[in-house]
Amino acid sequence: MITFIFFAIIAAVTAVLSIFVTSTWYFILLWLVCGIVASGVTIFLLIVLMMPMMKVTKKDWVFKYWFLKGAARFCNLFALGLNVKVIGKKNIPKTGKLTIYANHKSQLDPFVIMSQINRPLAFTPKISIYKVPILAQYMDYVGCLPIDRNDNRRTAKTMIEAVKQVENGHAMLIFPEGGILDRSTEEMVDVKGGAYKIGMKAGSDFLPMTIVGASTLGTRKWYQRRTVRLIVHKPIKYENVKDLSTLELGEMIFEIINRPLK
Repeated sequence: MITFIFFAIIAAVTAVLSIFVTSTWYFILLWLVCGIVASGVTIFLLIVLMMPMMKVTKKDWVFKYWFLKGAARFCNLFALGLNVKVIGKKNIPKTGKLTIYANHKSQLDPFVIMSQINRPLAFTPKISIYKVPILAQYMDYVGCLPIDRNDNRRTAKTMIEAVKQVENGHAMLIFPEGGILDRSTEEMVDVKGGAYKIGMKAGSDFLPMTIVGASTLGTRKWYQRRTVRLIVHKPIKYENVKDLSTLELGEMIFEIINRPLK
């Protein structure tokens, strides 16, 4: 939707200025630039003006995640310069209790995944991300739960709330390494059993994902575009792993995520 609005405003502004001002070819280029600027400002204002409605509506409201999925796709294409190619999208369960696990090599990884999910989705960002205006509010609106590694009590409350959300069918995205540990490789480099407690306590299915190409995003020039591949593996049913420890489950998912990267 947002991408459609973006191009529609560009076309409208360019057409109106060409008709009522001048249609000389070099002016049309100027009108096109004016249209891009006007469209970008309009999209920003739309996102801001939507905030009161996003705040008071339910976290799993269909329009909310549909709008934010569109916003994530728009940001990937035009603000971040990312082309996301998905392999195995049919493996994403449309309903049911679900926790998603992926390797983490860039701050843009949540945008990559959110742009491809057709259901309510939240994630567990580190507390410092909440210093970013607008983004912080939207993370609250979709049910994201901050992880404060310096406050064990707050982290415990976050875990309890996350379990409740997953039990209610709200998918939760977790980067089990606990942060970006090593950008020199695409592979996960650590197994932390605690990252799988939310899914195990909620009795959810587990969906491993592999992000390929994110480790170099931090070193590219602002004008360079990148293609990122998102590999969606087959979900792991809770019934098949419920007797495993969280560490054993973590090692299983660790191997699945890293397999395409070896």
